[in-house]
Amino acid sequence: MRSGRIVFVVVAAAVFVLDRVTKSIVAAQVPFGTEVPIIDHVVGITHVHNSGAAFGIAPAGAGLFLVASLVVAVGLAVYVFRNPGSGLMNGVLGLVMGGTLGNSYERLVNGTVTDFINFHFWPVFNVADSAVSIGVVLLIAGYFIRRPTA
Repeated sequence: MRSGRIVFVVVAAAVFVLDRVTKSIVAAQVPFGTEVPIIDHVVGITHVHNSGAAFGIAPAGAGLFLVASLVVAVGLAVYVFRNPGSGLMNGVLGLVMGGTLGNSYERLVNGTVTDFINFHFWPVFNVADSAVSIGVVLLIAGYFIRRPTA
């Protein structure tokens, strides 16, 4: 296995594990529907469930999001294992894969996703949402940085 692929697998696994551990801690320590303030009125740990996409978008589409997540995960795996890529690029794709698998696992097992990171000016989210969002932003930024100028 090439080093870029190893980076992909390690990053995806690390995100998945971190997502599962943080969701388990929140589920065990914070009663559903309540908040533990972290930084006054700015940040809190709020235990909520989300049946929609990241950040609570489209809550009625839970089944569709599960299928879409599984398609994305398979597509990412096929792409990474068919194409030699740099460790950095595969690490970014690993963020997306780990986040996708984290939320997909929870949708499959529980039918909803546990969200808990609450910046009061933004919808409540979790580690998996963060990893996917950061990965996508880095992919877009990488495209613009590498894009040839005419």
